[in-house]
Amino acid sequence: MKIFVTGGTGFVGREVVRQLCGAGHKVGCLVRDVERAKGLLPAAVVLHPGDLTEPSGLRAGLKEYEAVVHLVGIIVEKGRSTFERIHAQGTADLVRAATEAGIRRFVHMSALGSRPNAVSRYHQTKYQAEKTVIQSGLDWTIFRPSVIFGPGDQFVNLLARIIRLAPVIPIVGQGTSRLQPISVRNVASCFALAIGNPLSYRKAYDLGGPQALTYNQIGQIIADVLEKKKKAVHIPVPLVKPVALISEWFLPNPPITQEQLILLQEDHVCDPTDAVHDFDLALQRFEAGIREFLKP
Repeated sequence: MKIFVTGGTGFVGREVVRQLCGAGHKVGCLVRDVERAKGLLPAAVVLHPGDLTEPSGLRAGLKEYEAVVHLVGIIVEKGRSTFERIHAQGTADLVRAATEAGIRRFVHMSALGSRPNAVSRYHQTKYQAEKTVIQSGLDWTIFRPSVIFGPGDQFVNLLARIIRLAPVIPIVGQGTSRLQPISVRNVASCFALAIGNPLSYRKAYDLGGPQALTYNQIGQIIADVLEKKKKAVHIPVPLVKPVALISEWFLPNPPITQEQLILLQEDHVCDPTDAVHDFDLALQRFEAGIREFLKP
């Protein structure tokens, strides 16, 4: 199929595009920086200069495509790029443009924990985007992954840098909230396999790995892989809040934000049985996966 991808140059997007191309699909990507995209994506990918915040450019880019894979999302707000503008309005604009272009297939990236009564605006706006997709009348599929790990991720690699440099393993809060880390390859496989799988039409999937791990366990596993024998030290959330606020004000890529602090205090676990069944997934365990890209 001819597939139009948003967010194709991101951490997850690059793997999704790679797998789509590997499956023989013709892929076009909406990109803001063409030269940067050329260095990140396969040469066969057609690059469409544009931005999710510019609906007119979306309509032009979607011509001649048969499906949309929508991956754009942010965890840090910058200027006009707010959660509401990118997640909610951006998705609405893309759904409208796809409908006008006569496209029926729409595969959408959401997030585990998205719900109407969520504490975080991140999850609230992700839920708003889901509602738009579900009500679109298109042949949609929604994926809601837990935290995603793999080469170049901003989760495991950030924790690994901190553990390498710090005298201890710093854990925000009690570290008892649970995550279900899932490999980027597993997530990308779901997107690539869903495209031509009618079984997935008008269905939402929760995605998580085979283990539910606390932050304490995740920190210890990363330390073990790095062969760093360090003790975990818990930092009370109230002490981190001003750091997060100041980081958002002054740093282009803050190490932690106020929204992330909220997310750190919630469980992000699920039952991935439906996805395992429908896409014949072999879920990768966390420790085995990070050993592939973390070196002692």
